[in-house]
Amino acid sequence: MNPAPFEVKVGELVEGVRTIAVHGELDLSTAPELEGPLEQALDSGEGSVLIDLSQCEFIDSTGIALIVRAWQRLDSGGNGRGLVICSHNEQVRRVLEITGLELSIPVHSTRDEALAAIAS
Repeated sequence: MNPAPFEVKVGELVEGVRTIAVHGELDLSTAPELEGPLEQALDSGEGSVLIDLSQCEFIDSTGIALIVRAWQRLDSGGNGRGLVICSHNEQVRRVLEITGLELSIPVHSTRDEALAAIAS
């Protein structure tokens, strides 16, 4: 079985949150495709960021490192911007748990839960 084609979709800034949705496998070969849009969202200085991993089938250490760097940039900015993640994929959630990422970055099961959390 082949993995789903990798795709990154960047949503409009809505109520102070930019959503970046990842489809397929986020790994060494695909991380650069996420890095560009993620950097643009961070550099814009506008709003918080929701990384939607609901359609992400797999994530490796390269994807985790990319997310951690984005979180560190937002967290150190002191501008009230934040980062949240949503995913219901068991494998992705397990990796986030094993790496301890969910201890630093809020991880929610649905996009609506993540949006509600970052808006409050």
